[in-house]
Amino acid sequence: MRTHLRLGRLLGVPIGVNGGVLVVSVLLAFSLAEVSLPNIAPRFPTSAYWFGAFLGVIGFMVSLVGHELGHSYVAQRNGVHVVEITLWLFGGVAKLEGDADDPGAEFRIAAAGPAMSMVMAVIAGVGAWGIDRFDGSRVLIGLLIWLAAINVVLAVSNLLPAFPLDGGRMLRAFLWRRSGRKRPATRMASMIGQVLAVAMVVGAIVLFFPLGDRWSGAWIFALGLFLFVAARSQWKDAADQPELLHHPVGELQRELPTPLGPGAPVAELERLFAAHPRAVFVPVLDDRGAVGALVTRDAVARIPPAHRGSVPVRSLAEPLVALPRVHPTESVESVVGRLGRGRSWWALVVDGRGVEGVLCSEDVDAVLDVATS
Repeated sequence: MRTHLRLGRLLGVPIGVNGGVLVVSVLLAFSLAEVSLPNIAPRFPTSAYWFGAFLGVIGFMVSLVGHELGHSYVAQRNGVHVVEITLWLFGGVAKLEGDADDPGAEFRIAAAGPAMSMVMAVIAGVGAWGIDRFDGSRVLIGLLIWLAAINVVLAVSNLLPAFPLDGGRMLRAFLWRRSGRKRPATRMASMIGQVLAVAMVVGAIVLFFPLGDRWSGAWIFALGLFLFVAARSQWKDAADQPELLHHPVGELQRELPTPLGPGAPVAELERLFAAHPRAVFVPVLDDRGAVGALVTRDAVARIPPAHRGSVPVRSLAEPLVALPRVHPTESVESVVGRLGRGRSWWALVVDGRGVEGVLCSEDVDAVLDVATS
């Protein structure tokens, strides 16, 4: 069920807004019109302050969208699809379809948002300087200075090393790079996020009661509470699941494409690989009609495109007997004990009646990464 209003698309990315943004917008407009702008540019009509506040709210929304578009642009450049951008109570969120495949891409995607915020801060600051130089509206100058400050705050606050903030994702990418393991890196980054969230809540209580800054205290308290819940959820999701070691490997097997005859052209092999993107090889029949060989995906690249219609697959075939066998009911733990972890291998999944599929080491390693740290 959709919980936000779709506004449209920008650079191909859907933009939506949550109802909580309306509450923030009203509070922000009131603060700008009654406090911030009168302090920056005194002795102007109230209408000028409220018009500036209206523009300020729009500028704030643009700043949030710009921050998330920074993430989105770099994500798409690194092969991660962006589902949508949603503005809500605590800012904006770029919803990505999965995570980056490597820590370098993760770091770049996370850093792009704060970098974009700093660019917008510079633009707003230069705009204020230009208007001041030509003796323009003091209210507009004050508004641009405020927008520059907001973008700096947006960039710096998101750089806190507290997962799932941008800084926490950058920290996870760093830990991931060092250890080579994503889930333990997520656990550590989200643990640090929980610690910083508790520190924010304590600081908010100090601001609220002894210091009397109730507005800042309430806002930081809510933000710290949200951050703690989000970090805690990520920490739990990245916990070890040792029960996966006892699951049968039949659940991990990949289906094999239909076997090809030995005289089939490489062009037909290429078509099969295109129809089965997860297939690592295609079985090849021998002269008696039994599956006795295989052809890998890499073998197709060795044949020039112009010759793929005439070269038979038998010229690329490798013996199938060289592959180890596993039973579909064997546990992940048992198969890893026989075939090893961290090495590249394929194994035929055989149930006694024939070959059911193929088990790939990368799929097993992915389960092990979830099962153990």
